[in-house]
Parts: sequence; structure tokens; C-alpha cells
Amino acid sequence: MDDEEKAWGTGQKRLHVAFWAVIALLIVAIAAGAIVFVSRHSGAGEPVEVIPSSGPSSPVEVYLSGAVAAEGIYTFSQDSSLVDVFQRAGGVVEGLDPIKVKVRVLHADEDPFDREDETEGGKININTASAEELQTLYGIGPVKAQAIIDYRNENGFFHSVDELINVSGIGPKTLEKIRDQVTVV
Repeated sequence: MDDEEKAWGTGQKRLHVAFWAVIALLIVAIAAGAIVFVSRHSGAGEPVEVIPSSGPSSPVEVYLSGAVAAEGIYTFSQDSSLVDVFQRAGGVVEGLDPIKVKVRVLHADEDPFDREDETEGGKININTASAEELQTLYGIGPVKAQAIIDYRNENGFFHSVDELINVSGIGPKTLEKIRDQVTVV
């Protein structure tokens, strides 16, 4: 067995571990939600029975970053597999370790762009940045900074850095020059 086959086997094992970690997180999130729901909606002293729904499951938002081709927020059904999650994000970048993929399951009432988590490795979060912060980026002056904020206000949070291409005044060259300086989390 050559080094490449060994590395692939190790990567598969890590993906397997990551898969079960995501499943465990989903189960914990569902259980916690059920407990909160029951505690908030139970009558005084009345017994409450929790019966899992056999109907369609509610969607789950997952933020993927790190070693994936297209970091961003993706919506899945609760029965989605880890393979589905990685495929939507363009897969793991060749040559990068799959264990470097960051998976964050977002809760229904959670703000995915909490100001406390504004930067990731010194990057500017385009979902929360002020015009002044945006102007520190290469090629972004007051007009383009305001265009980014206007786009964000009209269309909601950016789900990926690539969405900046939809902002008036941001072309492929500008996007490539600022891509490593910005994030959506």
C-alpha cells in the first residue's frame, strides 16, 4: 500500500468520525429542543408526552468552513447524510486534511453571525462589518463598502464569500484579491 492509499484510508476514517460527530450533534440538538419545548409549554403539574413526529422533518442549517471548496451556510433535512453535506459544499479540497473541515449546526434561535464570533483568523465578517471595517479591504472604498451593506440589507446575510460577486462594483478581480481577507462567520 503506497502513501497515497494510506492517506486516503486515514481521510476516510476521519470522515467517518466526523459523520458520527455531526449525527451526535443533531441528536443532542433535537433532544435539547424537545426538553426546552416541554419545559416552556407544560402546564403546572400536567404530564406531557413527547411523541416523535413521523412527518417531514424540519430543516437544519449547517455552517461549513475550513477544508471545503465552498464555505457557507447550507440547509438540509434532518435525515441528510454527511456525504450530502460535503457534496453541497463542493467536497473537501484536494490535498487538505478532511479533519480540518469545520461543521457548525445552527439552532433555530441562534444568530449565525454573532458579533462575538466576528472574525475567523483575523478575517472580516462581511455579514456584520461596518463600512469602516469593509474599507480596510483591498480595493474597497466608501462606495463599494456601502454597496456591500446595501446588498446585505436587501438580500439578507451572505451565505458564502462568493456571493460578493453579486454586489454592484465587485468584479472577479476584486473578489479574488479580498477572498482571503473575508469570511461569513
